[in-house]
Amino acid sequence: MVKHRFVLTGGGTGGHIYPALAVAEQLKDDPDLEAILYIGAKGHLEEKLAAERGLDFLALEVSGLPRKLSAKLLSWPFQFTASVFDARRILLDFAPSAVLGTGGYASAPALVAASMLGIPYAIHEPDAHPGLVNRMLSGGASLVSCGMQGAHSRLKPKHGRIIVNGNPVGKSFLGPLKRDAACAVLGLRSDLKTVLVTGGSQGARALNDAVIGALPKLLDVDPPIQVIHQVGSKNIHECKETMDPLCLNNSRYFLRDYFDDLAVAYAASDLAICRAGAMTVSELSVMGTPAIFIPYPFAAADHQTHNARYMASKGAAQLIAQSQLTSDLLFKEIMDILSNDEKLRQMRKAMSGEGKAQAARDLSSQLKELSTAFQIRQNKEKVGV
Repeated sequence: MVKHRFVLTGGGTGGHIYPALAVAEQLKDDPDLEAILYIGAKGHLEEKLAAERGLDFLALEVSGLPRKLSAKLLSWPFQFTASVFDARRILLDFAPSAVLGTGGYASAPALVAASMLGIPYAIHEPDAHPGLVNRMLSGGASLVSCGMQGAHSRLKPKHGRIIVNGNPVGKSFLGPLKRDAACAVLGLRSDLKTVLVTGGSQGARALNDAVIGALPKLLDVDPPIQVIHQVGSKNIHECKETMDPLCLNNSRYFLRDYFDDLAVAYAASDLAICRAGAMTVSELSVMGTPAIFIPYPFAAADHQTHNARYMASKGAAQLIAQSQLTSDLLFKEIMDILSNDEKLRQMRKAMSGEGKAQAARDLSSQLKELSTAFQIRQNKEKVGV
């Protein structure tokens, strides 16, 4: 009987970690699963999130390739080589039947080590514009999974398959509350259109400033709307101090520092104002919530702008560059959408059309296929067939 042992690796940002965690969530339900191990960078976000989900985790001393000439650049090859041999030792001890890398520099050592040992590996690219590690290692992958169609042409496996699976999302996004029920959970009125503003768990100051400036007009429109504003724990006191007290105390304005379950907020909302990280885009598409994307301009390779442009080209979202963001422009764009029911309906339809609710299940099945094929091949080699 085939028993699967998987290594998951990826890190640096949530966009590289959450797809791996969503796949782990699916794999844990498989009766043929024997073990899962997460390998990532020591002291980084993936270590914390893996622990929260009860995953075994082993840390490597690894860092990203310095992009400027410096002492760190000169020492980096030695550090990376050491991390590869550490990963190789881990793989020999754990004996996985397949490895999945979801991007970021933290995934490189384990994937290189898997290649050295002849263990099949898959990579998943969450963004429309692939990152450096996935571009470099896609050639040797047995499977390349893409979160967005835009990445398909930039990744070239030499012998493996390439599939647009969509980005795996957690199960909480797959069985969402209906809108009325979600409004009830959050204490919102279900008869009003709702705008959700979120800069992610840490918040985004540029979004917060623009929204605070637009609030007096947003809360004065007819018919009225309501605004959920998730600002991030580190920003909430500053936002309260700078905000017009009349807005802060308005019954249709809901200020939050953090959401434990963002799926509920998405379900209650008619329009989201947010960054354009891969997982944000994927969660919104699974939920069918249209968006105005304001990409983080300093993301690696400006990948958030690529994500936002792709979704805007499908009619699912609008794009505002942070360099052009003002309170007046944001107010105008919000009202252009909310005041036009047909436009909102078409955006919702387009956003839903990009959703891949089965991505985690599909990628999990593909990993199990790699694992099974590898074990059959190993068994044949043992008996000399």
